[in-house]
Amino acid sequence: MENNKKMLDTASSPLAPQLAACEQPEVVLDLAVLMSLPGVSQRRDAPVLKRLLGIFVVETSRSVGLLQAALEHGDREQVGRLAHRMKSSALAIGALHLGTEARRLDSSLKAGSPLDPADGGIIAAAWRDARQALLDEGLLGADELRSIEASIGS
Repeated sequence: MENNKKMLDTASSPLAPQLAACEQPEVVLDLAVLMSLPGVSQRRDAPVLKRLLGIFVVETSRSVGLLQAALEHGDREQVGRLAHRMKSSALAIGALHLGTEARRLDSSLKAGSPLDPADGGIIAAAWRDARQALLDEGLLGADELRSIEASIGS
């Protein structure tokens, strides 16, 4: 009964929409964004979709590694460039959680906050989630993803 009371009080608060938004899990991959990209036109089999995802995987994998290294070395400028670029590409492709974390880091640095090496782990985890979402949605197959990632070292 006490728990129900707390839920009712929260729901009747003037801040209810903001509170509800805070409690909702972060969207990892917004397919509506991805499917509405020019040339994709809601088609999962669009050739441009495979090319875009391939570029996104390569660039994001590289950027996450570079960002983690820059954080370890205290290279604020490099961290800022990488976070800014990652924010833009992730949000454009619909990887909302990754984009949100990169935007948070970018904004934090622009506000003068000190570098926090833990941000590398947060960004890496958001990238793993986005990568897994691409697999779970069948947008990339496991072999396809391995092949793309193998090309990074080449």
